[in-house]
Amino acid sequence: MSAPLQLTIADGIAEIRLDDGKVNALSESMLEQLLAAIAKAAEADAALLISGRPGVFSGGYDRKLIDAGGPACDAMRAAGDRLTLALLDYPAPVVIAATGHAMAKAAFMLLLADYRLGTEGDYRVSLNEVAIGMTMPDGAMLQARARLSPQWLNRCVLQAEVFASAGALEVGFFDELQPAEQLLQRARAKTRQLAGLNRRAYRETRALLHAPLREAFVGLQG
Repeated sequence: MSAPLQLTIADGIAEIRLDDGKVNALSESMLEQLLAAIAKAAEADAALLISGRPGVFSGGYDRKLIDAGGPACDAMRAAGDRLTLALLDYPAPVVIAATGHAMAKAAFMLLLADYRLGTEGDYRVSLNEVAIGMTMPDGAMLQARARLSPQWLNRCVLQAEVFASAGALEVGFFDELQPAEQLLQRARAKTRQLAGLNRRAYRETRALLHAPLREAFVGLQG
């Protein structure tokens, strides 16, 4: 069986492609591999582009583990919290190309990227925790409040509204939409453009921008 993600680093650009052949569920195993890939990209000081498989960026946390609860679910969510910090702390530009649906934790990943591209069409984006019986975690609430406009919070967080790509662009999950066949080409061009900015200034300004959310998020971890 092939690896559920691939990492390539070339010419100052790191690309991580999620593809488990299904919905790219963020199990503990997938998250640990994603964290390791991000760490390698950060060590290389590479601008980072994360994408998914055709039609699916990620369905979010592994639903089976959420339904089962217990230590395995706790470990998955702890890995998810480390992913939040890894994205907040990344020392270079972060771009996400959502190749399709982006649900729950995957939608929160979009909110943590510097630039987000979506695929035109009827692809679902949602913070659907309430819809599947989960109380929105405190850390997730912090991210939603920090990244979404107040007029969208009730519909996104409380009502778990599902948005197609055009609606997700309006809400603020995406900065732009592209046809599927042009998405990665455009995302790579954007990543190269951001990588060309002064790296020290970008890194330090990015840290300042994320500092309030990061401090509040770490405070929840005890």
